[in-house]
Amino acid sequence: MGSVYDQNMDSCTLMLVDDHPLMRDALRNLFDAEPGFQVLGEASEGAEAVQMCLELDPDVVLMDIRMPGMDGIEATAQIVHQAPRSKVLALTTFSTLEYVVPALRAGASGYLVKDARHEEIVSAVLQVREDEMTLSQSVANSLANNVLGDVPVPSVRKSWNEPTNTPPVESYGAASRQSYVPELTARELDTLRWIAKGLNNNEIAEKMKVSHGSVKAYVSQLCDKLGARDRVQVLIAGIQSGLVKPELTEDLTR
Repeated sequence: MGSVYDQNMDSCTLMLVDDHPLMRDALRNLFDAEPGFQVLGEASEGAEAVQMCLELDPDVVLMDIRMPGMDGIEATAQIVHQAPRSKVLALTTFSTLEYVVPALRAGASGYLVKDARHEEIVSAVLQVREDEMTLSQSVANSLANNVLGDVPVPSVRKSWNEPTNTPPVESYGAASRQSYVPELTARELDTLRWIAKGLNNNEIAEKMKVSHGSVKAYVSQLCDKLGARDRVQVLIAGIQSGLVKPELTEDLTR
């Protein structure tokens, strides 16, 4: 299969974080074989990853979640705060919401499970670098089921900077009933709906018949109005506010 890398793009720099050497070797071999990627370094636990990220300034950090010492969730939170240019893509064995929700809330720009195909991992890295959200289908399905079913989400830990009196994470559906709902323009709401369906900026531009730059502007406006940092948080805020529900396999109807 051909590379998904666009030769017109700048080279993408990476850092690999996983406590299993075989997994790091497999990822390095994958990206060494792909044009346009450069692995700058590897780390086996969270604290090492944070320090290395500050030194190497990679475009994307592929982050395992469960590791000895500082785990991937806390490492993600610290990288997002201390090295905000670097995007974090969670790549882990676990797809349950008790891991997904804390990782996304910590600032991960995407969440993949390790059974993803090689081309899916490569594509996800490029999407994350371009400030686009990416989720494994099983993760997206879990989030959708949680929204539609009001299933409580257990929390395995608190974010490193989260107040100690923060209550356990509740279902998105329950949260939406309490949340402030901002006023969005028709274009912003359309963009949010397409984001909830898992489309990237280019696909949204095609659906809305506008330019890629226009979509980026709508996403930026959504970030401002929803108090979000990126597309992942835009989606979470949109769900919590009751503005959208994930409907990943159907066409948008208005």
